[in-house]
Amino acid sequence: MHVNADFPEKLGFLFQPSRYKVARGGRGSAKSWSFARALLLIGASRKVRILCAREVQKSIKDSVHKLLSDQIEALGLSGQYQVLETEIRNHATGTEFSFAGLATHTIDSIKSYEGVDITWVEEGQRVSKRSWDILIPTIRKDGSEIWVSYNPELETDETHQRFTVNPPPDCVSVLVNFCDNPWFPEVLEKERLYCLKNSPKDYPNIWGGLCKPAVEGAIYYDEITAMEKEGRIRS
Repeated sequence: MHVNADFPEKLGFLFQPSRYKVARGGRGSAKSWSFARALLLIGASRKVRILCAREVQKSIKDSVHKLLSDQIEALGLSGQYQVLETEIRNHATGTEFSFAGLATHTIDSIKSYEGVDITWVEEGQRVSKRSWDILIPTIRKDGSEIWVSYNPELETDETHQRFTVNPPPDCVSVLVNFCDNPWFPEVLEKERLYCLKNSPKDYPNIWGGLCKPAVEGAIYYDEITAMEKEGRIRS
């Protein structure tokens, strides 16, 4: 089955084998949209078990279930995929998508995912060290992959440290922003320019995908911002 699907050039690595595939960046970069599309196309070409995870999932509405179902229609794959209430299946290849919140799992309860081929962790900036320490050893099948998409917050956040500052072996980690998205919509361009004019302190984080210099509201927030901008912070 031939499917026409567009992707930002920077995210072409999603179709190349790597243990870890990580994309971080600001608003309008098409990260989540591209991850969903890539997984659906892979699942339509061969049988894979895909786990879509996030730190907290109180209900299926908190997951990427809706994003995936929207992309199934956009790609013209409705004839292959069956969208169920809590999972998605491809009846042609046998691919299965499941959804889970990591915070509620223990080492024992997460064992049911040992046979997963690809795990997509969305909103990775919120995932704790405990959750990563439980999840990563569980995804152990030969050739299995862990995909992570996130909007950076603080430099010290576990996900940023683990996959960008000190990435593990066989990890592709890229920064992708609105300027890398050829389909960046006009409505977001207006929002971006408004933010640049009215919230210049927030702009680098919201639209540039850069970490915040400190927790907002901290006493020395402005001072730390200026030090980073002027290159005055050293080892």
